[in-house]
Amino acid sequence: MTPTVKRIIIALACVLATTLVADAQLARWIIRPVNQAISRMSSNHFKAWNAEHCGVFNSDGKQVVPFMADSITDFVNDCAVVLRLEEDRWRLLSVLHIDGSLYPVREQVYVDENPFVATDRLLVTDKKRRDVFIDLEGKKLKDKVRRDELPSAQEEPELVFYTDGPIPFEVGDLYGYRMDSDVVMPAQFDEAYPFIEGYAVATDSTGRYGLLRLIDGEITCGQSEGSALITDYSLASVDLNVGLPEEFANDIVTVDCIDNKGNEVEEKSYLGGTERVVPFMLPGGKHKVNISACELLLYSTTITATPKPKPKPKPQPKPQKQGGNVTRVDVPVKKTVTKTERPKVESTVINGGNLQLLVGASSLRANAKDCASFTITVTNNGTDVVSSPLTVSGKGVVCSTHQVTVPAKSSRSVTATFTGITAREQRSVTVSTSQRSTTKTITVTPFFTEF
Repeated sequence: MTPTVKRIIIALACVLATTLVADAQLARWIIRPVNQAISRMSSNHFKAWNAEHCGVFNSDGKQVVPFMADSITDFVNDCAVVLRLEEDRWRLLSVLHIDGSLYPVREQVYVDENPFVATDRLLVTDKKRRDVFIDLEGKKLKDKVRRDELPSAQEEPELVFYTDGPIPFEVGDLYGYRMDSDVVMPAQFDEAYPFIEGYAVATDSTGRYGLLRLIDGEITCGQSEGSALITDYSLASVDLNVGLPEEFANDIVTVDCIDNKGNEVEEKSYLGGTERVVPFMLPGGKHKVNISACELLLYSTTITATPKPKPKPKPQPKPQKQGGNVTRVDVPVKKTVTKTERPKVESTVINGGNLQLLVGASSLRANAKDCASFTITVTNNGTDVVSSPLTVSGKGVVCSTHQVTVPAKSSRSVTATFTGITAREQRSVTVSTSQRSTTKTITVTPFFTEF
């Protein structure tokens, strides 16, 4: 049985926004962006697909189900089944519990229809297609299956989650995360979904999916006059005083300076520690500073480099003698550090009311009815509620939602479905609202099987 991607309604409100701004946050990958897709199963479990199979990660980034399955259901009564397609039948490999326990199924049994007929057992068939029960730890039961006494199977539930953290904002064709006008993560993602319970799905510049986790702390970047010996007076010696949270203490950190034409002037990397003074020799003018670590752009700000004027030769004063000795007094020079402010999102991005559209799939595998569903997320980056018609078009695509209402600084997700998938092909889907339109190409693969 192929689990249909369920409709995820994300009813959003930026709860405790002022608290989140005061308690600064940023994010790091908890699941690296190497996956074809990632979807949420619960607050602690996430399905991920590589090029051929799917598995499950928990919220600590540990893979609890290896990439061995062709399909994994969502949780029903706190259990999910892990399946592999074998000769047009779904072989039951294991049973996953919501606490992270995984029980292998030793018997050769198959899921030919919905197995969730009770809270303490699963309905399966053996290799001769005879009905049998297994318990939730994967063991075969001796109880005889009486079809006329079975209750109706329980469908996978509609998943409902609420955002409680940063939301995406758009700059050009890239997305970042913000809380009110404060930048949490600079724009760098091809796709970015809102944070739910501290986690968000996003894609890197290659379109691969990963999972971000919020962490407490912020990046600081102070500018002070450098101590390097200057021989070229067209350059300024600048020290950047960089501070990072403890979570990045053992990571390689890269500080990159870019001029106002977009050219890289100088880049430096270091390993270890949360406080560093990073020296640069920069030409005069404004420069963009990017601080990166762990495959993420963590912070971006602007500094101004001011070269010193070339000193004029001065006559040397004669030393004053006191009692036959030369007296010299060294006056300590206090080093002034100018701290940069936390980056802000431009008001046009926040107040424009633009709707962001994301199609959450790059490849899909059809179910037994030659259908495959995917999620469309509509994010309102503005300050007012937006209601808009929603049109989804493409070869064999259907969507029952034709109107969306999205609260301010919030998102809503709806489900669309490709039908008639009988061959591997690429299909384009176009999603349009009253404000914008986006098109994405998705690779679809058929599954020829009957339940």
